[in-house]
Amino acid sequence: MKKFVAAAIAAAMPLAPASAATCWEPVAVEAAQIRDFEMMLMVSALRCRSTGSNFLAAYNRFIREKREALIQVNDELREHFRSVAGPVGALGAYDNYVTQLANVYGAGADGLACRDLQSITDAANALPPTRSALLELADAAGVTPHLSGARCDVVMAIAGEESESRAPVAVASRDAGE
Repeated sequence: MKKFVAAAIAAAMPLAPASAATCWEPVAVEAAQIRDFEMMLMVSALRCRSTGSNFLAAYNRFIREKREALIQVNDELREHFRSVAGPVGALGAYDNYVTQLANVYGAGADGLACRDLQSITDAANALPPTRSALLELADAAGVTPHLSGARCDVVMAIAGEESESRAPVAVASRDAGE
């Protein structure tokens, strides 16, 4: 039995670097959360402009004032997709990701009315133009990044050695409070 397990592990070894390369590193997860937040505001600002809560001007101000931090986030996301899809496929993978993200908010943001999104945009405009401030507000707004793969910081462990029965699989994250 030990030889079989050792052979199975050895056979899987070449696959480990490929799967590690396709997961989302913590910096990319944060960038995705901020990009998700910005996309929620963008699509909502366009969708809400014909309502009594037209905050398109406030959204445009947000983009102008937070431009440097938003460029940093997009660069981090592009780097993630370059590591996943390679230099040739990176732009297409990034474009697909952003399009799918926009589609998530096309029908609205779950549980948020236009006036709520206007308030969130106003709060974003009151923040300093930093990545960390945007991440903090995205957290406060309850934005969870829509990821196109697994997080690298999620660890799967099989409990028990040489057990004849199947051991349960435990999943742990560095952010145990999530």
